Amino acid sequence: MQASWRSTVVVAVLSAGLAGAAPAVDSAAPHESVAERGARKARWAETLSEGDAPGDFVHSRSGLRYEPSAVMRRPEGLSRLTGLTTFPVRTLEQSVDTVRPIVSAAVAPGTSVEVDVRVRAPNGAWTEWRTATPGEAVHLPASGTEVQVRLALVADEHGRGPEVQSLEVEGWQEGVASRETLQAAAPLTYHIYATREGLVGSQTANGHIIKSYDRFVALPSRRGLASNGGSEYQVRVCYAKTSKCATTSVWDIGPWNTTDDYWNPSSIRQSWKSLPQGKPEAQAAYQDNFNGGLDEFGRRPATPAGIDLADGTFWTDLGMADNDWVDVTFLWTTSASGALVIDNNNANNDTTKGYIETAGTNWVTSVNVAGYYGNNYLVSPTEAVSEPITFWFYLPAAATKTVDAWWTAATDRATAAPFIVWSANGTQLANLKVNQQLNGAKWNTLGTWSFAAGWNKVQLSRWTTAGAYVVADAIQVR
Repeated sequence: MQASWRSTVVVAVLSAGLAGAAPAVDSAAPHESVAERGARKARWAETLSEGDAPGDFVHSRSGLRYEPSAVMRRPEGLSRLTGLTTFPVRTLEQSVDTVRPIVSAAVAPGTSVEVDVRVRAPNGAWTEWRTATPGEAVHLPASGTEVQVRLALVADEHGRGPEVQSLEVEGWQEGVASRETLQAAAPLTYHIYATREGLVGSQTANGHIIKSYDRFVALPSRRGLASNGGSEYQVRVCYAKTSKCATTSVWDIGPWNTTDDYWNPSSIRQSWKSLPQGKPEAQAAYQDNFNGGLDEFGRRPATPAGIDLADGTFWTDLGMADNDWVDVTFLWTTSASGALVIDNNNANNDTTKGYIETAGTNWVTSVNVAGYYGNNYLVSPTEAVSEPITFWFYLPAAATKTVDAWWTAATDRATAAPFIVWSANGTQLANLKVNQQLNGAKWNTLGTWSFAAGWNKVQLSRWTTAGAYVVADAIQVR
């Protein structure tokens, strides 16, 4: 949901001159102390033309301007909209856990500029986004060398937004990231009221154009907003009345609130810190007259909704006929989700850590059965030929790891799909037969083995009883 997330006016325009876009790190002197090394800063400039800005951003000679006057507006009636543009991932020469954006911008009354930053944690997963106003230092949930930045520009009620001339970022290590320990032993699950989003043809907060029977969800915070087409932040939604579940990505923001990451504990939650963890503000306003019965924009919620479902997820995958209560599992809140996931789509993989390789020509992409991980899955008919899908994953040192697999279940699936596990030293560790008619739309543990350093692999072969299908969706190494 494209919406106005802040009503604050940025009164000071911060500027600084930095030539080029490459990260710069000061050299350490031989006598430098640990504290002095920690105080060194990485500093870089983002190239405004490299952001994945949707059509309502205009590149001018003087900068990047947000003009959302033609954007379809949500029925909640927000008068102002926010646009996001995300810049490429940047690798720094030193780890950072604190960043400060420096922005030069023309900011009129009723408009504002914010900067979101996230970091790839040592376990390979992206942290949630953290937001700073220009000149404000913000602590990240983890420390790392891979960071990503996005601009959030708020337009006024006439569809006129700010214009950014330059965006620079400095980052450093303060040793504060451990205060945000987000990972739990199991992913967090809450009973949430869900509404159907609809709005076919409009644009989501991450720039996706909504299609008929689309599959994604909206949550009322951009902290867990995935990239356009991405699967960095996913939820599993289950509807008890139909006994159906669906796993899909967070591509939009809403309903009602836009800074309500209610799945986080109060120490981390951006707004409404007095509410119990797992209770959306709109639900508290609707049921308990919290905040005078109003949302963050002063409106009275018509439902207690804490999640919006796209039509394909709502109607097809879950079989819902009307808005109702569902169970939502926030998959990135678990230590398991912090493991290395290798998707069937290499566009979703960090190929320096893991990727897939396809043999033969019989594997095809499909979305016919709900509950797939990411955007789709690969499926192939069974016959007496191997032609495997190979999930490669890299370990810098020998380690004992647990491997899980994800597939979509159906009655035409193989009851003995062969998963073959190999160590980087060439040793076959296991040849497992898995019934893919069962246990779909979730992680299923294949086993735990000792792997060598280097490129290890898990293969899914087609060689089993003919007349069925095998599904290669994703594996997880933890």
